[in-house]
Amino acid sequence: MKRKLAKTGFKSPYDYDYDDDEPYEYHSGDDVEDGNKESFIEKEAHKIREKGKAAYFKRGMFRCPYCTTKPKPRDGIYEHLMSHARGLSRSAEDIKTRAEHEALLKALGPI
Repeated sequence: MKRKLAKTGFKSPYDYDYDDDEPYEYHSGDDVEDGNKESFIEKEAHKIREKGKAAYFKRGMFRCPYCTTKPKPRDGIYEHLMSHARGLSRSAEDIKTRAEHEALLKALGPI
């Protein structure tokens, strides 16, 4: 077994220093998983910063760019947008939804 692993270059999962949970880079089109979540958050936050806060302020109200079916928050106040993003970054079922809202928090942050 060791000779086969040595030839292929793979580590044995039985070695003490074997770690399969290393974070990896998110590439566009990939699924967001626990391993590439941080990379996804960084890339999304960068996109949001490039657009600026004004991109999320339309018709006199702040809106979440990820919640398109039901605009959140309804009253359009900046603090409520941050509260909405904070809540979904902790409690959303889908990892991608959590990561998107975490990126929104990271990019827009406090006023």
